[in-house]
Parts: sequence; structure tokens; C-alpha cells
Amino acid sequence: MTKQTYRIPPRTTVAGMLAAIVGAERNSYYETFGEDNAAIAITPESDLRTINIPTTGLGTDPDQDVTTTAKKRRNYSLTYQETTGDRQLHAYEVLADPSYRIDVALEDEEFYQKLHDHLEAGTSVYPPSLGKSEYLATIENVQAGQEPEPASSSGPYDIDSIVPIELADAIPQGGVAYESERSPAVMERHQGGRRTTRFDDYVFTRRSDGTVKTDAGTDVKPVSVGNRIVVFR
Repeated sequence: MTKQTYRIPPRTTVAGMLAAIVGAERNSYYETFGEDNAAIAITPESDLRTINIPTTGLGTDPDQDVTTTAKKRRNYSLTYQETTGDRQLHAYEVLADPSYRIDVALEDEEFYQKLHDHLEAGTSVYPPSLGKSEYLATIENVQAGQEPEPASSSGPYDIDSIVPIELADAIPQGGVAYESERSPAVMERHQGGRRTTRFDDYVFTRRSDGTVKTDAGTDVKPVSVGNRIVVFR
């Protein structure tokens, strides 16, 4: 089985999706979503359920499969792939109808204004996608201008969003199963392309009504956004 997705979209994926909405050029927006000038909080709003999709396929690399050359007149030949052999069966694991609430804070005012205008108008320069191009995203219920407030409690906290902590730092809860992932968080330009400069570990629950409980002794700083407690990263 081949995994096609993370359970939670990586911070870099969210940055790329927002850059696609405003039409930013490739490799041009990494500084906008840097470690010190941008913050993102991701809250699952649906149960994180996966399904396996079996597919059959035949390789397209002619060097790895039998090919046949048919000689033609006028001194040219046609080389094609032998397709009478058995196909290969692959099972791909994908998320089923995922939904997330994404909170974004940016210092780049020009980028923020473009993003704000597109989100308010329901437009985008390029279609937003949750990773692969087949999985187009729909953006709804846009809210702007919300000011995060420090969480009032001194702990422990029941956090709705994913939490960038190690699994050992989460407080166990009866009937709640925690999971953790590690994914790219920050990128930079490198030799005409890009490279990841930071990876994040984070803890979450697969149930949309579940929360991650943490103590005040961890490094995270929960904030209140509306009626939700989230952690920006």
C-alpha cells in the first residue's frame, strides 16, 4: 500500500495553496511563510478517515519493459511498449472528504491583502489543491480580522488544533487516541529550486470532536480564536 497524503496538510502545503490563490510565482513565496514572519494553525473539522483505492497499471518506462520495434518504409521505425503482460496492482491510501479550519497570520501586508481579496471574492489565480493536483480544495466560511487572544487558563489546555509537540508531552485522555506525524514546515530557495529547512512533529486526534490535552509546562502557547483554542506554528 502506498500513502498518497499526510493526515494533516503540512505547513508547506498550506503555504503553497495560499500562494496558488494569489498567483505567486514558483519558488517566490518561501520568505513570506518564513519561520519568523508567518504562523499557521490547522484544526481538523472532519473525522480523519482514510480509504484504500486499488488501481492497476503498466509501467511507462520503455527501458524497464519489453518493447517491440516495427520496421517501416522510408528508413524509420516505431518503437512501442509491449502491453500484453500482466498489470500490476497497487493500493493507494487517501483521505476521505477531509475538512480543515486554517488560521493564517502574515507580516507581508501586500501578500495578505491579495489573499484577503481573493478569499473574500471566492476567486483564485490557480486552483487550490490539498497536495496532488487531483485533490482540488474548496474554500468556504472565510473570516478575516480575528485577533487571537492568549488562552485564559493556566493549564492544562484542551486544544482543538494540531499541536507541535512530541507524543510523550500529550496528556492521556480516556477514549481519546492520539496520533503524530512529522512533515515539512519551512522551505527556502536553493540552487534554483527549494529545500526544507525545518520539519515539525505534531500531535492530533482523528475525531473532529477530539482535543489534544497539554500541560502549561510545554513550549506551546495556546491562543483563543473565536470559540476555538489553537496553536500557531
